[in-house]
Amino acid sequence: MKTKEIKKDIKTSNKKKPGTVYLAGAGPGDPELLTLKTKRILGEADVIVYDSLISEEILSFAKEGCEIIYAGKRSSNHTLPQYSINELLAEKAMGNKVILRLKGGDPYMFGRGGEEAERLFKDNIPFEVIPGISSSFAVPAYAGIPLTHRDYASTVAIVTGHEGEHKEKSTINWSGLAGADTIVILMGYKNLDSNTKNIINAGKDENTPCAVIQEGTTLNQKVAVGTLSTIAAEVEKKGLKSPLILIIGNVVKLRQTLSWFEKRPLSGLKVIVTRGEGQAGTLSQKLKNLGALVISLPLIKILKDGGNIDKANIDKAINNIKEYDYLLFTSANAVSAFFERYFSNGLDARSLSGKKIISVGKVSSSELKKYGIIPDAVPDESSQTGIISILEDTGLRGKKILFPQALKINPELPDFLKSKGAILKNLPVYETVVPEKSKENLREIFGSGKKTGKNIGLPDIFDLSSVIVSFTSYSTVENFADAIESIQKGLLKKIIDSGVKFASIGKKTAEYALGFGIKSDIISKDVNIDSLVDEIACFHKKNMRA
Repeated sequence: MKTKEIKKDIKTSNKKKPGTVYLAGAGPGDPELLTLKTKRILGEADVIVYDSLISEEILSFAKEGCEIIYAGKRSSNHTLPQYSINELLAEKAMGNKVILRLKGGDPYMFGRGGEEAERLFKDNIPFEVIPGISSSFAVPAYAGIPLTHRDYASTVAIVTGHEGEHKEKSTINWSGLAGADTIVILMGYKNLDSNTKNIINAGKDENTPCAVIQEGTTLNQKVAVGTLSTIAAEVEKKGLKSPLILIIGNVVKLRQTLSWFEKRPLSGLKVIVTRGEGQAGTLSQKLKNLGALVISLPLIKILKDGGNIDKANIDKAINNIKEYDYLLFTSANAVSAFFERYFSNGLDARSLSGKKIISVGKVSSSELKKYGIIPDAVPDESSQTGIISILEDTGLRGKKILFPQALKINPELPDFLKSKGAILKNLPVYETVVPEKSKENLREIFGSGKKTGKNIGLPDIFDLSSVIVSFTSYSTVENFADAIESIQKGLLKKIIDSGVKFASIGKKTAEYALGFGIKSDIISKDVNIDSLVDEIACFHKKNMRA
């Protein structure tokens, strides 16, 4: 938006009561370092104006319908100049209740939050400042470098490595700065070489230990270590890019013993998580906690209405519920889809009196409990095979069984029930499709012709020897194979031959994947997330970690 247009909009909006502008810090990069107050305001804001380095995961806390505006600045590349951002905040405050200005790190630590607050004060616009965890101390901590230590450092200086372009000459007192035990230079990629020379010329020993950290606190964190005289060459050698933080001082020596972030069990591993939309949280979080870079690529979108689901058929089965002896549930999705329809028909749990309800595992059982239902039986193994094991010695001949399920399912359990003489009603209550965004991401990861990785178009970020594609159901396998082949015929085989590893939850999923030519390098012993994560960690330790 042009400055003149913004000023015009402000003048025409002056009669409106302004809302409150929150100048908040989002922290250094790790979404879990977000403050509780900032997270709350994220969910209340009508407008969010955010900078670069703010992750999609953080923005996902915004409420539906929130206006989200990117105003990022990286080096000399500014989406909006600072003056226009100031005016934009003032303009958006008119007529909106809550405006969030979300900045990386802390808004008042080289974040120009003070300038924005001054502009709001000028128009009597209410504002609050929510401090954020500054990268100046958080990033070194993640790299194993405490800024102070009784044996090494009692004083710390924090300085910008990129002064405002409006200044005719530097106002940094390099001589005074050189006297600090620990020096932290932020935003100094462009001037790294000149900054280190300035410190040396100011009297700091050229052999003083240094560390440069790229994208600190994130799973892309990289570190180069050297001295004042060598650190620029080390950064170039390792290929580190902005955003960078430079730490100068003897505390850098402590990294040898205090480094922890890169030493986690899955550090350096990249896992593509293909679970359904809204269901990847547990698996993704467990992998992240162990240090893996998780690429969320949900290959299942649950459709309960429309598509190929026959709601009249579902209603008929529900209205005839008294006829059935058993209800079987092999997924939480089936539970929610069935009972949402069940209760909308005016029925409640009393209609299920006398029926045996079998749940495939803990997740489905937890979903049943939401509807006030405790299953009669849950197998030790969370799979169709597990259900078969508990029904093996049960007399099922003539028993009527209602089986709410996905449109496409593994036929193992239905075939078993029919073989036992049961009268089975397969009832599709939901179907799965591949989300459009995931199709686009698959094409970007595996189908781009701009960059090559083993001739299959992987971006440079991917080292194929450290990539695992995880499968947690038949649907994720099938949707992955179908989506990949829709990008380019024969691409699936190229991916399989490229060095990418595959992990399957349980033997049955692995067998199903093999039908598509996908051999699972990792197979969990049990059909649950914890077992899958354990097997991925064991495989990484034995085969992939340097």
